[in-house]
Amino acid sequence: MTAMIEAAHLSKSYPRTGPGENGEALVVDDVSFTLRRGETLGLVGESGSGKSTIARMVLGLVPPSGGSVTFDGVALAGAGSSEMRRLRRRMQPVFQDPYAALNPRMRVHEILAEPFVIHKDDIARSKPALRTATSDLLGRVGLDASALDRYPHEFSGGQRQRINIARALALRPEVLVLDEPVSALDVSVGAQVVNLLQQLQREFALTYLFITHSMPLVRYLATQIAVLRGGKLLELGTAAQVTGAPAHAYTRALMAATPALRA
Repeated sequence: MTAMIEAAHLSKSYPRTGPGENGEALVVDDVSFTLRRGETLGLVGESGSGKSTIARMVLGLVPPSGGSVTFDGVALAGAGSSEMRRLRRRMQPVFQDPYAALNPRMRVHEILAEPFVIHKDDIARSKPALRTATSDLLGRVGLDASALDRYPHEFSGGQRQRINIARALALRPEVLVLDEPVSALDVSVGAQVVNLLQQLQREFALTYLFITHSMPLVRYLATQIAVLRGGKLLELGTAAQVTGAPAHAYTRALMAATPALRA
């Protein structure tokens, strides 16, 4: 399979900002992995393990302090602004908090239309075509077109996350970076969203980088699993390898610490 994302010896440090603190805090330490087309790589670890920082480096939102990220053969560090703009059409994020991710002053139609407008897509030139496109996006995530003229506060958390996913799909990306996309939802609603993500992956031939603290969740969803702790990569392998015969005690602890997903 073609490698979509290659992370090589990634590290990231931030200046210490506490009273009397000096130097830098290393939050990601020499992490390497390859995500191939059509696969799901689950990055799993507790809070503070560096998962979200890795997601931001993969998306090109923050530069690594060391190492590199390559997207479909293109090194992000060497990409100019126009090339990054093209790459961002192909790689979209879905963030953890479905409440904070949506502008409360915008109707759903405006939220879903925004990617087309920002990227000057041909669809944005025609109001009827834009309306049809946003309605189709809602249908893809299981919401009715009547939602287009409503505001985010009128929806439940699970519905808001479906709107976030619809927005991420607008430009027909090849990769979704999913940063704890169900952790703010209750278990049953989260399971419905996970099933939706599986359906969309098949429908659109998507590749997923899935960040979570839940080992049972990545065991259900991922083809590969990378286990992180304190910014270090402890274990990397297929889902069957990592969950069937975990090599590290921390991996076993993660598996025991969270309940099974009821999908």
